Amino acid sequence: MASEAIRYTPSYTADDYRRWQGDWELWDGAAVDMSPSPGFEHQNAATRLASKILQQLEASDTCECTVVCELDWQVSHTTVVRPDVSVLCQGHPGQFISYPPTLIAEVLSVSTRKKDRTAKRTLYERQGVLFYLLVDPEKKAIEVLSLKNGKYHRTPLADERISLTWDDDCGIDIPVKNVFTA
Repeated sequence: MASEAIRYTPSYTADDYRRWQGDWELWDGAAVDMSPSPGFEHQNAATRLASKILQQLEASDTCECTVVCELDWQVSHTTVVRPDVSVLCQGHPGQFISYPPTLIAEVLSVSTRKKDRTAKRTLYERQGVLFYLLVDPEKKAIEVLSLKNGKYHRTPLADERISLTWDDDCGIDIPVKNVFTA
């Protein structure tokens, strides 16, 4: 008679996560390796997008939002993710973000493309992230998803511009080509 081994899957918490070395995220208690680190095109697109967003938010006299790059968002006791770019409108975070950002941008890469389009999309949608941008440096394109009635819907880009408004006094209007180098 053959015996079956019991399969053990460890479950981690945000406290465990903060003690790890390296580049990780925590999804429902499971450790997710984020190696290798992003390459030039990935980092360049994230930096340029964050810069363009920040310039426009700071130009507003009434918008209190800010932009951060690669800051942990502790979604729950068992889930911590690190979006490439986050727009925060509910106050400045401490060591990590503790509430859903208004906008998240993830830059697609070979190692993250599937996760960004599936698991992270579902997570961000469930958590109420108003706008989710999928930035593709390879195609020099940005897909904009807007939350309506609890579900993401693709927002068409008018004249290849990202034009988004929230809270009546905050928004961005960025030509897609300005996010990518020639």
